[in-house]
Amino acid sequence: FWESNKDKATEENWSTGNTYTNHWVSNTDFVSIENPALRGGGAMIKQRIWDAARTTMQEWVGQELTECSLYGIRIYKNEAVLATHVDRLPLVTSAIINVDQDVDEPWPIEVYAHDGKAYNVTMEP
Repeated sequence: FWESNKDKATEENWSTGNTYTNHWVSNTDFVSIENPALRGGGAMIKQRIWDAARTTMQEWVGQELTECSLYGIRIYKNEAVLATHVDRLPLVTSAIINVDQDVDEPWPIEVYAHDGKAYNVTMEP
């Protein structure tokens, strides 16, 4: 999906006051997996991703999960920041799946788990 559609990314629109990312410094682009007009996009790929991730996510949180939201691929650019935040309900568990990267230096992401502890996951060049 990514290789077929990465050139179809569009600029992501963030609402005024949103601080999940520093979009006013480095805007993000987005490729929606839900878009059936994109090659391989639509309900089938969404279900395949859910099916592939479900067991790992349920083991991580220690409970059964219900499918809720799965958007697509967000592209962070140079100087981008994904701020520490809590997702809105009904999103109780979230996952970041790194599908591609082109970084010049390590890019750390701090994740707070259901055990209340912070974990550092660093993407390396």
